[in-house]
Amino acid sequence: MPLRVISSADAVENVRHNPYCEIPKRDNPETNRLEPMCSPAFSPSFRLSYDDKIFTIGSCFARNIERALSVRGFDVVTAALAWPDASLGKIGHEVLNSYGVTSIENDLRRALDPAYAFDPKVGFLEVAPGRFIDADIVRNVRPSPFDTVLSYRNAITEVTRRVMDCRVVIMTLGLSEVWYDNVAKAYLNLIPPRKFMADNPGRFELHVLDFGETLRSLRSGIGLLQRFCRRDQRILLTVSPVPLHKTHTVDDVIVANSYSKSVLRTAAQHLATLYPHIDYFPSYESVICSERAAAWEDDQIHVRRELIDLNVARMIEAYMPVDVSAQSAAMPNVANILNEAEDEINARNFETAIRLLEPVRDSLHETPKSAMAYADLCLRLGRPADALAMIDMLPEGGAWQQTLIKGRAMVALGLVEEGIAELRSINDQHAREMHRALCAIFIKLERWDEALGSIMHMAGPRGLLRSPAALGMLAQIHMGRGDIASAEAAYRAAIAADDPSGHIFYDFVEFLVAQNRISDAREMLNQASPSTRLEQRRHDELRIVLPT
Repeated sequence: MPLRVISSADAVENVRHNPYCEIPKRDNPETNRLEPMCSPAFSPSFRLSYDDKIFTIGSCFARNIERALSVRGFDVVTAALAWPDASLGKIGHEVLNSYGVTSIENDLRRALDPAYAFDPKVGFLEVAPGRFIDADIVRNVRPSPFDTVLSYRNAITEVTRRVMDCRVVIMTLGLSEVWYDNVAKAYLNLIPPRKFMADNPGRFELHVLDFGETLRSLRSGIGLLQRFCRRDQRILLTVSPVPLHKTHTVDDVIVANSYSKSVLRTAAQHLATLYPHIDYFPSYESVICSERAAAWEDDQIHVRRELIDLNVARMIEAYMPVDVSAQSAAMPNVANILNEAEDEINARNFETAIRLLEPVRDSLHETPKSAMAYADLCLRLGRPADALAMIDMLPEGGAWQQTLIKGRAMVALGLVEEGIAELRSINDQHAREMHRALCAIFIKLERWDEALGSIMHMAGPRGLLRSPAALGMLAQIHMGRGDIASAEAAYRAAIAADDPSGHIFYDFVEFLVAQNRISDAREMLNQASPSTRLEQRRHDELRIVLPT
């Protein structure tokens, strides 16, 4: 059955009156909406208001929309996720990501349908004795005791339940390769850990959803929204341009991703045509049809913030009331920007954090904490002159962190002894932080005895080092002094003090590779679960060196 039936007369009139009916030519810059950043036309059927509560659900692109709307002052209820403990600062709101349409349906059913019974004793996976994961929560959350994982699931369900009060739902469809649990009789959001699958043969299957199953799952989720939410609720559908990172089929990932997005895009068009309260917003086309260099980060997976901002700005301008200017709609909320940047810093996404702060850089000195965060990011990204310039804008005699950043910046600019003297001026109350900075500097300068002296000061009178970071530095010192056995012992102590992930874990894998202990390195890498983009990049690079 056709999706639409249009009479010949109406079809001819459509061509006559539709200014966007033809692909634009490159030689006319005024009408070329394809290059360099594609801006497809669309027709909104409703309007946003600052009084509206907005709910975002779906893949990682939904988080981009969530953050951008929050920065602009909109009430996005998913931005207020209340995590049971402080770990959310390190994890970020990516815990809300639901990549497959079946996961979106599961989230809505758990939150809205009182007849739905979720059994965590079956749904949670015990990946180590007493350590569980929820395969519907992204891997940023590490294996934890059962009650802890249950509290995480309850927090996500609680924030999802807030969709009942929202007039606008923005739903982003992510992928079509999903995993099915034959024991729980449910689709999962993520691939189960490889070792757990190997230990439970036959329990899990990869399903590549067809159009019928995709449409059924989406219609089921929309039906839940219609049954339990506001009668005036409107839905804005998008398809995430973020591709599959890796396919588990025999196809080239480019081919598999094309199928996945095509199914989702087709289902989105059906829904927008069949339901009068659903719009489709063409952010997917905007990214996919833009010049690749302008659209994608260097990993060719994540979309550049400039293009995300372009799409959100176009969406807001189109959906806002006509009496609200585009300028006021796009006015940045500095407090929200700072909070978002802090989330990115905690997730170790430093480049993203500094891009967020750049538009408000000139006002950061009014808030010393924010100014120091910006300066610290500049140091991490190899911009010591910018870091020092920001610190110099702050009043003299400020917090000890100000001196710490200034000393590190001076050393990075080649003023080594002056910077070290600046650091040594920090008072005894913060001697541990001062010696940590000095130790990192001495390691870089290969001044191993002085580095060891700083480590001993960090250990205190009892000579104990507890933090993984300090143990990791101790390992580097032992390596520099040629004591390989002590270096390995320090690395293993660092890993034992933390879960098997993080940058120190990858440092240890590289250490094993350098010792030509390839099988040991491969075994360690198989235990890793990267939780940030940087860790994922290192993980992928080591996979090339250590193929399974």
